[in-house]
Amino acid sequence: MITFKDVSKIYGNETTVLEGINFTLEKGSFSFLIGPTGSGKTTIFRLLIRDLLPTTGEITLGELDLIKLPKKNIPHLRRKIGVVFQDLKLLMDRTVTENVTLPLELAGVKAEEALQKAESILAEVGLGDKKDRFPLQLSGGERQRVAIARALIFDPEVILADEPTGNLDNQTSFQIVSLLENINKKGTTVFMATHNDKIVEKENSRRILIMEKGKIINEKNPKKENAKEEKIVEEKK
Repeated sequence: MITFKDVSKIYGNETTVLEGINFTLEKGSFSFLIGPTGSGKTTIFRLLIRDLLPTTGEITLGELDLIKLPKKNIPHLRRKIGVVFQDLKLLMDRTVTENVTLPLELAGVKAEEALQKAESILAEVGLGDKKDRFPLQLSGGERQRVAIARALIFDPEVILADEPTGNLDNQTSFQIVSLLENINKKGTTVFMATHNDKIVEKENSRRILIMEKGKIINEKNPKKENAKEEKIVEEKK
């Protein structure tokens, strides 16, 4: 479970990036965070991986208090949260496999074990036949899949996907969302930031947090709405 309670982020004395953010994401859920560029979506993700600390408020992941988390424990936190960055952060001089194994290598995992893990995940995301290619030899959608594979390398509890379809055509975008849905079905919490209205419209059964100018201005939660309707129907019987 992810919880933000009265979270604000202010830079200096003037620039308010987030103001009074409150939400809870249930474990195993798939939710969208939408809003225009500059509305604060990426800042929320950076707070979740402790790349930033909030000015005020509380943030928890399960039983972890992310505000009080000692610096020495941040690497452990980041194994619980896989991130698909907006700019992908792929190394162009390394193969697909080398990009995916890199986090394991940095964590001290043996090369053979890292290779086996990477090959398994690449097959899962549909890139088993592209493992020896370099990022520049791949399409935009394929590079996005590499980034997703790398985010999965530690079997995280949560996947944060920051505009994973930003530079892709609609067909490829829906394929990427479908891949994230398959990951979610296995129990991983998925939190996806997007400004692609077509994706949100198609995925209208998902919870949607709507941001504007650093605030969550609205929320659409079909599960809660359906539960309310069912309760009203039961009360009328």
